[in-house]
Amino acid sequence: MEVPLTATVLVLTLWLITLPNSSCSARRVVPDDFDLFDYGVVHHNTQTNEEGFSQEAFPEGWETKSTTRDSFNRVNPQTEEYDPQAFLEAWEAKTNTFNVVDYGAVGNGLVDDTKAFLKAWGAMCASSTQGTLTLLVPKGKRFLLNAVAFEGPCRASKVNFQIQGSIVAPNNIGSWTNKEMWIHFSNVQGLSVNGGGRIDGNGAVWWKACGSNKGCQRPTALHFNECHGFQLSRLALFNSPKNHISICSCNDSRVFGLLIWAPKESPNTDGIDISRSTRVAIQSSHIATGDDCIAINSGSSYIKIRDIKCGPGHGISIGSLGQHGEYSQVEEVQVSNCSFKGTTNGVRIKTWEGGSGYARKITFEGITFEDTRNPIIIDQHYFDKPTSAMDISKSVQVSDVTYRNINGTCADEKAITLACAGGGCTNIVIDNVSIKSDLPNKRSYAYCDNAHGTSSFSLPPVPCLSH
Repeated sequence: MEVPLTATVLVLTLWLITLPNSSCSARRVVPDDFDLFDYGVVHHNTQTNEEGFSQEAFPEGWETKSTTRDSFNRVNPQTEEYDPQAFLEAWEAKTNTFNVVDYGAVGNGLVDDTKAFLKAWGAMCASSTQGTLTLLVPKGKRFLLNAVAFEGPCRASKVNFQIQGSIVAPNNIGSWTNKEMWIHFSNVQGLSVNGGGRIDGNGAVWWKACGSNKGCQRPTALHFNECHGFQLSRLALFNSPKNHISICSCNDSRVFGLLIWAPKESPNTDGIDISRSTRVAIQSSHIATGDDCIAINSGSSYIKIRDIKCGPGHGISIGSLGQHGEYSQVEEVQVSNCSFKGTTNGVRIKTWEGGSGYARKITFEGITFEDTRNPIIIDQHYFDKPTSAMDISKSVQVSDVTYRNINGTCADEKAITLACAGGGCTNIVIDNVSIKSDLPNKRSYAYCDNAHGTSSFSLPPVPCLSH
């Protein structure tokens, strides 16, 4: 006689309740709002390995140790005993999981698993099952994916793309089906991408083929478009052909607990690029690339960045803005408690000559620099070949920018650069800033042009600001 599923669950639950405490070896699971920084996993000023990664922040096995969920070892945090309700929830979660292996994925790093991933996504996205639905990329396997688009909307209100294993890009440029984006999420609401796994873009073949040709088309590794409320966390991304993560037209989103790495010589390998998005938080991550760690581009507002370790790379940038005479706007940006080591720039605002619009209400606070070139820089003199429609006398208006509680060292003598356009930068505030030169017997200095505002407790002093 066939036993109903509900009876099986009831029997198993009763059996678990009767287990003695001494036989339990359960461990706590990671809460849904787990924050690497809040739990002390990401620290500044910790020892680093040869690549500059914090051994404390990313110990061996970090990708699976703290983020893997043993679904059936659920415990009550008050009694440390098995929780029957949690067990039932875990059982239900298992029925809501779509494992890519069940849809034909091989996971040996050689066979193209793109079609299998799309089958799993299609089944999950169309499912009417209640609760959070999970597409599982299991650990212990290496999945080869070509350019792929995971499109919504999905029927479920919450979708989890859980990467426990590794995803790797083709190493043959000729086999790519899309040279603009590799892994693309579009119009998926309530999306979470996490799992403790790895995404490897195999960028070296692209860097070699393109060289210094900035016009050479290369794909972004991970692209989000119109995925409002998405969360990206607990992943390692390596060697993107171009920028690692692009966030475009996504509001109310959160990114945390990432490790992003590419060689410092790799061209245009930004860590995270944000454009046309509002209310985006990026925190508690280590980014080491060949370009900007984070770039905030036009159309972005209410962006919060905190607890980022940046280096090597080109720092955290607003812009570039106003290229080709365009109207650009960025406002309400807060960058706090970030550290920069060996970067080409620190905190930077960059605009093109001939552009228009504004960059305003921007705060950099609690920043530390170590051996950083251009720790504080506003550069409004990016220049391109003018077109007939451009008026190079115009500029993006930079205003209401605050630098507060900043200290550290610069790689040469120039610590602060405020190179503003003819219209000038207004209401620039420098408060409690101390940046010294790493060069023996050399003093740091500040350069400024057309900058207006106030300065207090600044080393070096900023001559064009009132004291």
